[in-house]
Amino acid sequence: MIGQESTVRALQNALGQNRLHPVLLFSGTRGVGKTTLARLIAKALNCEQGSGPDPCGQCQNCQEIDQGRFPDFLEIDAASRTRVEETRELLANVSYLPARGRARVYLIDEVHMLSGHSFNALLKTLEEPPPHVYFLLATTEPEKVPVTILSRCLRFALRRVPAAQIANHLAHVAGKESVLCEPAALALLADAAQGSVRDALSLMDLALTYGAGSVRESDVAAILGTLDHEQLDALATAILRKDRKQMAQLLEDLHALEPDYAGILASLARLFVTLACRIELGPAAPTGVRDEDEQRLAAWASGTDPLDLQIYYEILQKGLSEIRAIDDPELTFDMTCVRLLAFAPERAQSHPSERPGGVAPGSKAGTATGSPATGHARSGEAPAPGQAAVAPACSRLRTAEAWPGYVSELTITGVAREILHHTICRSYDGKTLVLELAADFASLLTPQLKSRVERALREREHPDLEILIETGSGSGDTLAKKREREKASEQQQAEAEINRDPNVRQLLERGAVIREGSLHPAKR
Repeated sequence: MIGQESTVRALQNALGQNRLHPVLLFSGTRGVGKTTLARLIAKALNCEQGSGPDPCGQCQNCQEIDQGRFPDFLEIDAASRTRVEETRELLANVSYLPARGRARVYLIDEVHMLSGHSFNALLKTLEEPPPHVYFLLATTEPEKVPVTILSRCLRFALRRVPAAQIANHLAHVAGKESVLCEPAALALLADAAQGSVRDALSLMDLALTYGAGSVRESDVAAILGTLDHEQLDALATAILRKDRKQMAQLLEDLHALEPDYAGILASLARLFVTLACRIELGPAAPTGVRDEDEQRLAAWASGTDPLDLQIYYEILQKGLSEIRAIDDPELTFDMTCVRLLAFAPERAQSHPSERPGGVAPGSKAGTATGSPATGHARSGEAPAPGQAAVAPACSRLRTAEAWPGYVSELTITGVAREILHHTICRSYDGKTLVLELAADFASLLTPQLKSRVERALREREHPDLEILIETGSGSGDTLAKKREREKASEQQQAEAEINRDPNVRQLLERGAVIREGSLHPAKR
């Protein structure tokens, strides 16, 4: 058994002390070991070497249990024997002593499929079974088992086996069978199994057939209709770096493969969740990625805003729901990728002509790009060797009144940017900057976000700048309020213009009504 250490330990202790409960219920998804545990318990109770937690597995009784031929171990498929007459027939033989072993073991698989009358017939026997009888119930849907049955069971919930543990198990099996396997291929199989060891072994068998006796990553990717690690990393990089040219090429390549588009979106979602955990929880976060991928994950984490990942995840979940609802998954996949590229938090931007040192639009992400004023390298990027440091792009803070305009020029993103948009500058003497943050947003200022705000301001001013952020009423003129006023003014102007339009006025005179909230200023 792998992946069920706590359950195995409890059963070993119970068998070692001869205190095994007569009715056990194993619940869990497919392929996590419910039937395997039942057979192991049957062997532990009936092994010719003696009852205990370590059956030999070699005696005649153990081998016949594995082969399904042991007369005192009965496997019953509840899905095909749901009628109460069949249940009563089964229970009629419970009182008889075992034919060859020390205990008679009944395994009722998918027990939730029994009818209500069958459950009622079981009740009395499960409450007071004979001392030589054990009932082992297995189900993938424990919520469908009546409470009266559950109350008579000792329950064990088997969890999904972690992908890393499944991959190690596949490598162990491959070693026993002398099969050549690529570690990356086993990782893909483990991911696709979704916690089921049986599914992983079945997929591995299919990959062996497809690969003529070996398991290669490219073959597994072709079988699963998904992407290998390099392709998935390239797709994620194109999204995170907003590389439209690379995305166009990737989409063209993917269409030629005709892959499982839903599977790719799900893999991307898992990758972005892993990346978000790495950013928020640090290097100690349980990422579950391969050691060789750690470096790339760390590189992504250093240049990605966690707020962006939140939106990417929502976009991917929306894409998954849409892809299952229509008959053209390729169409939905393409639109989801476009959405991922199109999303961008509002950032201060200016016309290329206003940034003489900047790089023209279309430059690849990851290089030093032009900033709103002088085209310096982006915040946090060191100048290339031999290259002189460029002065900060935005102007220095001169007066408290200039704070809203100063904030609008900062390149900080995400929640940290929103926090600055709701601050006012109380004082600044060149050494100490005192800010007041509206009380409604004070709860958002986590230590991590505070550190990002301070780092961005020190980069613009000087490294020794002392920054104090106090909570206030928010009555001052913040950048957020300034933008709200501008939007309100634009809205009023738009409504005035539409009302002056002669065609619109003619329609209004004939009884037409402009729906409230339906007018929006044209985007410039």
